[in-house]
Amino acid sequence: MKKGRARRELILSLVPAGRQVIDVGADHGHVAARIDGAIATERMPHRRAIAADRGIRWVVADGLAPFRTVDVAIIAGMGSKTIEGILTRGPAPQVAILHAPDDPQRLRTWLGANGWRIEDEGLAPEGRAFAEVVRVVPGAEAATGLTLAYGPLLLRSRDPHLRAHLQHHHDYHADLARQVGDSAPAVRDDSLQRVTFLAAELARLDGD
Repeated sequence: MKKGRARRELILSLVPAGRQVIDVGADHGHVAARIDGAIATERMPHRRAIAADRGIRWVVADGLAPFRTVDVAIIAGMGSKTIEGILTRGPAPQVAILHAPDDPQRLRTWLGANGWRIEDEGLAPEGRAFAEVVRVVPGAEAATGLTLAYGPLLLRSRDPHLRAHLQHHHDYHADLARQVGDSAPAVRDDSLQRVTFLAAELARLDGD
């Protein structure tokens, strides 16, 4: 499967039908081209020619700033801080589909603290790990702590990639805790807390 295709298919599966969609930072427009009536945006004007060739409606824009209201926003492939900034500046979409490759745990924690509720989420194979895509709506998120960070709906899902995903993070943090040791106690203790949490989740999956 071509790079990014599984992630794009997951994003598309989370788009609610019959809604106006704005694909923020659409790049080559692979996702926007698959959604009837979608508007693709990019900060860099040179991307316009690429989008035009794919028959996509195009706006040169920084985030969601040019729009008075937003029904559905796709904000994918950006850093968690960038996504947080776009949502903060608004306008707030009624539904947002988000993918932060750098730190999805941080993004979920921020969403829960800033008036967003996780409505759906899933995993897609991406290199040696898995892309995490989250759909959120305005509202109060009940999950907290590491349950929120790793995805309250994802952890209770039957996603076929869930066990491998959790094992990947468990092994990463176990290795990190060993490597930093006493030289970075805060990092070590955070990683050990995550190892304990993830081990419990893996045991639960094995028991189901």
